[in-house]
Amino acid sequence: MKIPLPKLNLRIALVVLALVLASTWGYKFYWQEIRVTPEELLVKALDTTHALKSYRFHLEAFLETEGGCIEISRVSGERTPAGDLHLWGKMTGQEVDIYQVKDTTYFKDPVSQRWMVTPGNNPLQQEIFLVEVNPLSILKITKVKELHYKGRQKNMPGRPYLLVLRPEINNALLTAYWGNFACKLWIDRGTTYIQQAELVAEHRQKPGDRLLIKLELYDFNKRINVKPPLQ
Repeated sequence: MKIPLPKLNLRIALVVLALVLASTWGYKFYWQEIRVTPEELLVKALDTTHALKSYRFHLEAFLETEGGCIEISRVSGERTPAGDLHLWGKMTGQEVDIYQVKDTTYFKDPVSQRWMVTPGNNPLQQEIFLVEVNPLSILKITKVKELHYKGRQKNMPGRPYLLVLRPEINNALLTAYWGNFACKLWIDRGTTYIQQAELVAEHRQKPGDRLLIKLELYDFNKRINVKPPLQ
């Protein structure tokens, strides 16, 4: 006579496994979808992003006035773990192609197409520099007036978190002319790196004029090499 005990044990084991999987999924869902503390997420995202050793980026900047929208910059760049930089695109309507390797700057003259070499110059070490040179400078947030968590963005790859805030920024070049900042941050759920940022500011003398900066960051901590251009 056969005793169906092993089959019963198998059924119980399957039920227990299903319960464990369901509870694990529920716990993960709770922490990723529901239990998100905006203040903690913002601090962690800023810390991990500023700690990046290397990355690639695309930045666009526009000036919005009563007369319309003017493109200021549209550049792409890459930065190595050593701090070397390659930047290319358009700034104030001019084509730019710049290499910063150690303490030497290589700038391609848009007219002659010749490379101009300036040794002993590193804009990454300057206290005040363009956001195109160091895009992470727009993320030097020192204080937050308002902060709202807008959930995961289902229409974007990876469904990143979205934070909307009104920050104060430690960037002398920006704050000299612009204020009343509003910012949006799209944050990767797994790494908490900031994938995209959007910054809007009003001109201090003409509040009707606005500055809009859009930043995309990717290839976090990848092996990136920047070599001087061929002369």
